[in-house]
Amino acid sequence: MTSRGKHVDELISASLAGELTDAERVELDAHLVGCEQCRNTLAAFTAGHRILSGLPAAEPPRDLGARVLKGIESGRLAPWWRRPGALIAIGASAAAVAAVVLAVVVFNNLDLGPVGEQSGSPRASASAAPSSSSAASVAPSVRPSVAPTFLGPGELGYLSLNGASLAALQLTFIDDATGASIDAGTVSGPPVSAALSPDGQWLAYITQKGETGANEVWVLHLADGAVVPLGCSSSAPFTDRLAWSQDSRYLAYTLVPVDLGPSAGCPADDSASAGADAWIFETAIGARRNLTRSGNAYAASFMPSNTQQLAVSFAAEQPSTTPVDPATGKRADQEVAAGVFMPLFSPDGSRAIFWNGTMTLNGGSWHFSAGGMPQLSRDFRSAGPASPWVGTPLFTDLVPVGGEAFVSGDFVWGPDSDQLAFWDGAWTGAPQSADGTYPSQTDAYLGSVSGGLLSSASTLALVRPTDAYLVAISFAADGSAVAVTIGLPSAGIGDPPSALLQVLSLGGGSSRTVGGGAEAPPWNGPAAYGY
Repeated sequence: MTSRGKHVDELISASLAGELTDAERVELDAHLVGCEQCRNTLAAFTAGHRILSGLPAAEPPRDLGARVLKGIESGRLAPWWRRPGALIAIGASAAAVAAVVLAVVVFNNLDLGPVGEQSGSPRASASAAPSSSSAASVAPSVRPSVAPTFLGPGELGYLSLNGASLAALQLTFIDDATGASIDAGTVSGPPVSAALSPDGQWLAYITQKGETGANEVWVLHLADGAVVPLGCSSSAPFTDRLAWSQDSRYLAYTLVPVDLGPSAGCPADDSASAGADAWIFETAIGARRNLTRSGNAYAASFMPSNTQQLAVSFAAEQPSTTPVDPATGKRADQEVAAGVFMPLFSPDGSRAIFWNGTMTLNGGSWHFSAGGMPQLSRDFRSAGPASPWVGTPLFTDLVPVGGEAFVSGDFVWGPDSDQLAFWDGAWTGAPQSADGTYPSQTDAYLGSVSGGLLSSASTLALVRPTDAYLVAISFAADGSAVAVTIGLPSAGIGDPPSALLQVLSLGGGSSRTVGGGAEAPPWNGPAAYGY
């Protein structure tokens, strides 16, 4: 580790510019754990970035046009979806202002207050609401990058819910291989989505909030069991995506404001809009904040490059997607992908699955009304001058002749960037199979880029009770199996929920139900695999 003296101002500056190496990121995070002054400095620089993002544009150099054309001709400038390096640097005027901010913070040693306060208990109270500031500090501690991961490589971890009533349901995260568990808080409804950070230190998850039709977003720090509430949201379509940046610095998610009253225990929502907006949780400083304020913005996934840009989708009759800087909220409006909604980039960054079609706003929620089909992009690395967003429908045997569409649905990549799965697709057209069962919202479809994508023949063979429904699907780290969360019909209003977690082998091996038995199980799932 490089010796840098008492404080690490140069690492903080480099982190905001996206220029840290992996070793420097580890060094910075380890230093932040024990240095309050540097945490304050980082918080001040983050605020400075936001200030810079609102500055008027400086007059461009007279030779800018010629330089850009020369860059294009030389191949040094590439579109955002396949750019391997950082975006074009901020201009000299903004850099000068940033230097002034650094000088004020470092040399005047401003006292900006604590960035994250240590809780007196090992787990923060799930009902404790953070400050109303959009960058409120809500985490009880700063992330220690050197802490051991809870799940070993390839191990299955899953959320498990137990309790006799919706008023007191206990959620735990369990390592299936060892039986070890971590308390994930008291909730009022089942978990419906989960995502493990790439460094294995954090688990993000979404739970239903009782029978209100709302959801709660949480993050669990696996090293010390700290649970952080990140907001309540209407359970609208396309709001269950949890997107981690490749370096685990940022979690992106979507909230649709919902007023549940002061006793609901939801963190304050100071969003300026009444619709969907993207939010960011920054693990190093334990802060959550509004990233957008447009009322139609959805956090999609992080760009497959070291720029750490977040692809944000904007719902409209004709939707679009544009990269957004997670540190400043600044949009790259000149790099809009028209007709693209909620792209999910493959692990190797070569392709994306995305939605295309005509959208409609109904009851405060956006969904597809005509031609809504999940698409596979071209290979970004070899798309050439044509747009990679001229997609191929994931389903090879569905023909939306009359404008039929999937209103919504979910998809996921396998770890090899070849396998993929689709489920919970609400089809608006007539069935397109002789027996009238295809496509079905209660079925899951597995396929691959190399093997012909999806069709009625790729239906996943599930063993499930009547009226069961699919909640989530996760691929094993080696692609040999999928873990499927299957929700069971409720016995009645107010009764605790129940779900099976089935691990299905894709290579001809045996399949099993996690924690299953003759009696109705508790709610098991969604699952996450250690990578």
